Amino acid sequence: MEGNKGNAILGRRFSRRKFLGVTKAAAVGGIVAAGVIGGVSGYLAGTSAVPPTTVTHEITKTVTTPAVKKLKVGYIYVGPVGDYGWSYGHDRGRRWADERFGVNQVESTYIESVPEAEVAGAITSLVEKGCSLIITTSFGFMDGTAEAAEKYPDRYFVHISGYRSGAAGNAPENMSAAFAEFYQLYYLNGLAAGAVTETGVVGYVGAYPIPEVVRHINAFVLGANYAYKKRTGKNIKAHVSWIFEWVAPEKARSAAIALVEEKNCDVLAFTEDTPAVLQVAEEYQKKGRRVWSFSHYSDMREYGPTAHLTGQIANWGPIYLDFYRMVATNSWQTVDIWTRIGDYIPYRWRLPPEKSTAGKPEGTVYLAPLNPVIPSEWQLEIKKRYEEMKELIFEPFSVEGNLGEPIRDQAGEVRIKNGERADHDILWSMDWHVEYIEEPLPR
Repeated sequence: MEGNKGNAILGRRFSRRKFLGVTKAAAVGGIVAAGVIGGVSGYLAGTSAVPPTTVTHEITKTVTTPAVKKLKVGYIYVGPVGDYGWSYGHDRGRRWADERFGVNQVESTYIESVPEAEVAGAITSLVEKGCSLIITTSFGFMDGTAEAAEKYPDRYFVHISGYRSGAAGNAPENMSAAFAEFYQLYYLNGLAAGAVTETGVVGYVGAYPIPEVVRHINAFVLGANYAYKKRTGKNIKAHVSWIFEWVAPEKARSAAIALVEEKNCDVLAFTEDTPAVLQVAEEYQKKGRRVWSFSHYSDMREYGPTAHLTGQIANWGPIYLDFYRMVATNSWQTVDIWTRIGDYIPYRWRLPPEKSTAGKPEGTVYLAPLNPVIPSEWQLEIKKRYEEMKELIFEPFSVEGNLGEPIRDQAGEVRIKNGERADHDILWSMDWHVEYIEEPLPR
């Protein structure tokens, strides 16, 4: 910018070219003058001019650069990070967000295996460590997180899988709610189940009968009924076994075996946070009995390479990264969000089934790879529905998702009628089972 303004020399303004001419002439004149002066001084000294002496002065200047203050983030997990399910998935998301935010810019820590009733103490511990953003990752942590947000107004809180936030008006402004929602993926898992079942009976090992789990069970069963009835003309039968724990591999294992042995289920879905149910299915495969299962939150294929049909996988990282950026840039805004198929991907518009991205990692929720045992026509159906879900062209909780029939509960009451879809409130508060499930919902 200085050159564009011109340079003032001896009170005159010159162009860049004239300036170079003047400085060149001045330099030549300076050399001539220096020669004359040098000669005179040598004559006066009675000798020729003495070569100039160079004196070097070393100046040391210390510049202090302010250290960049790292963002400190604390996570609270309900299970161990080694469960290979829910808590492991959240820890993968933590590491993903750290890496992309910049490992030199963030310091994250976690406390694992925290009972839901003890979340307050875990939050206090993270506050004392200087965490400015605290993320709690289990439904039962919700009220404790809201109380902490009230107690520590200078900190920011994110609760996963709940419904309290400043945005919803039922928590302080420094608290947000977020979720990577799976009901669409569970419906697709159900299509896979209905496409391969030989007994016409599917099973589900459930953790707790909360709306999140209930809508996942219902979506799975609706998908299974869609495929099985289209194949055979018969309705699917579904059994649910509740274990009332999030991380309980032995209970999950016992429940899975009972569903196979006592109920004749040959496809098992689950919401327990380990690969135990998939491992049971794999054991039956090795014994020559065709039993199938899925991944849950993480890719679990290694635990059941034969029995694995597909599954629901989450990458929490993009969600966490958004909150990192909000806090780091002092641009916090309380939100209540959930992400579905198509969110956080570069190109969210539907593709033809033969070009579908189903089975590939993308966004925050996606399908595990499809087992070739799923008949090709049903693989195409799964991919078609996956692509339609990206744009919400198709939704599981609709008449279309139930072969044109209204969706009824176990008492026969119509819950979703023609022309309707389940909205956020219906999904978020779902406390009823679809008609194809045998066991009543615990109250």
